[in-house]
Amino acid sequence: MRSQQAVSRSIGILLALVSLAFGARVIVGQTGQRDVIYQSTIQVPASDAPEADVVDPLAARAAVAAAMGQGEGALEQARSDVPLVPWNEHGLGRVAIDPEAARYDEARDAYVVDLEDGAVAVLTYRPALQRHLSTLVARYEEPGEAVVVIEPETGRVLAMVDDGVDPAMGPALARRAPTYAASTFKVITGAALLEAGAVTPETITCYTGGSRGFNLAQLEPEGEEAGACVTFRTAMARSSNLVFGRRADEHLTPASLTEVAARFGFNTDIPFEAALERSVATLPEDRLEFARAAAGFRHTLMTPLHGALIQAAIANDGVMMVPTMVDRIENADGTVRYRHTPFAWRTVLSPEVARALEDTQTETCTTGTARSDFGQRDGWPGSVRAWGKTGTLSNRNADGSEPDPFYLYRWFTGVGVHDGEELAVSGLTVTTALWWIKGTYLASEALLRGLL
Repeated sequence: MRSQQAVSRSIGILLALVSLAFGARVIVGQTGQRDVIYQSTIQVPASDAPEADVVDPLAARAAVAAAMGQGEGALEQARSDVPLVPWNEHGLGRVAIDPEAARYDEARDAYVVDLEDGAVAVLTYRPALQRHLSTLVARYEEPGEAVVVIEPETGRVLAMVDDGVDPAMGPALARRAPTYAASTFKVITGAALLEAGAVTPETITCYTGGSRGFNLAQLEPEGEEAGACVTFRTAMARSSNLVFGRRADEHLTPASLTEVAARFGFNTDIPFEAALERSVATLPEDRLEFARAAAGFRHTLMTPLHGALIQAAIANDGVMMVPTMVDRIENADGTVRYRHTPFAWRTVLSPEVARALEDTQTETCTTGTARSDFGQRDGWPGSVRAWGKTGTLSNRNADGSEPDPFYLYRWFTGVGVHDGEELAVSGLTVTTALWWIKGTYLASEALLRGLL
């Protein structure tokens, strides 16, 4: 029996963890003959919550497990759950980078970050692309904007820009996950369905309604007498919530979809040289809520950098590379002490399923929800092919009431191709009911400037 005191202590630790989630985060692990400590330095505006004491993450996990009746071996299990920061093992230089400290170095024609020991980290950013996107986000008064461009075959971050006009959004939005993944999570659901053999891009689903939401009765299959019959590819392009909810209800479980999401990097610490929050997928057991989550309603949070990395893995035949923003590190005397070598982090899909998932996303930018900023945009070059997924969701409360401030999260994650070159991109805008641009526009501008 767990005592009331143990439960109270654990609740206190949980509150401390919530307070720390968007502040400093320490992950401690042991590798070989040395300890590795990774200190996140992302700071966000202070809240009304009481200031929490610093909590050792291993002890916190163990305490929570103990409060749940899993006391025996809790510390050992917590230790095994804490990921190591894979310095050197995954092509990462042993250096912590603060992207906000990046400056343009004219002599190198590169963005750099000055390190404490006098060395210089030369970044992977493309200067013209980084400057263009920085100017772009500064032009619009959205509460928050972020755009990330990644080279699929190498994991190199070619641009990473964010801008938060509203102090409530906080800094470093490209590397934080305060926003719902929304319908971009349909890419993960689509991967799970394709991998399970439940659908192909040509699979037909007939349905009525469900454009905004759906209820339990609507999860039951319909025949050809339904209002619309679409291929899975078109369902992705139109972001048809009911199609994804119904297919997930029929063929997936919370456990199976969680496994695919984890493989893509959700609920995982992604190796990177800068502080990077976890993307989170918490899929409910309730039948209706699970179907809604699979369609992108709540329950999932994602960083813009992770959104680009997911699409980069799909473009790279299912292989997710370790993302990096450091090309090399130069000592004060100009000698190079480290140079990045691309390194595969994990295989998320087979090449066959990855290509089918790419195929499933091809209509989004031509006739689907991203068409106005891509294929049907005035002057869009026919030589640039783009595919991907949009997502739009508000922070409206589960009971339907609107919080203050009220936000709309507008996403695009996808890939652009031109003359044999591929770039993965993620664009996010956080807007109020009054808005100027969407994530699709940021992403399209990134691909145009990056590919042409």
